[in-house]
Amino acid sequence: MELRAKISFPGISDAEANKLAGSLDPTLRSTDKSVAVKRERINPEAQDGGAILAIILGSAAVSSVAKGIAMWLARNSGTMIEIHRADGSSVKIKHASGHDTAQTVEAAFSNKG
Repeated sequence: MELRAKISFPGISDAEANKLAGSLDPTLRSTDKSVAVKRERINPEAQDGGAILAIILGSAAVSSVAKGIAMWLARNSGTMIEIHRADGSSVKIKHASGHDTAQTVEAAFSNKG
C-alpha cells in the first residue's frame, strides 16, 4: 500500500523551515530506497528549495522512515514537525527523542495516531 504525507515545520520562519527541510530530506531518502521525497515551496514565488517535504512511501518502509525521523528529531532538539496525512488530518511532534518518538511517527504515518 502506498502512503502519502507531507512534513512541515510550524511556528518558524519560512527561511528556517527551508533549512530544516534541506536537513531532513536526505535523512528520509536514506531510510529506504522505495521512499520518494519532493520539496515544495510554501510561497511559489520564493527562490528557496522548498520548506515542505512531500513523501510517498510503501507501508513496508514506514518503520524505517519513522526511525530516521526520530533520529533526526533527536539531533535537532526542540524542532517541531507536523505530519499531514492524505486524509487531511495531521500530527505535531515536538521535544521528542528515543524509541517512543519512532512509534509516534509510525502511528502518524499509519493513521493510528
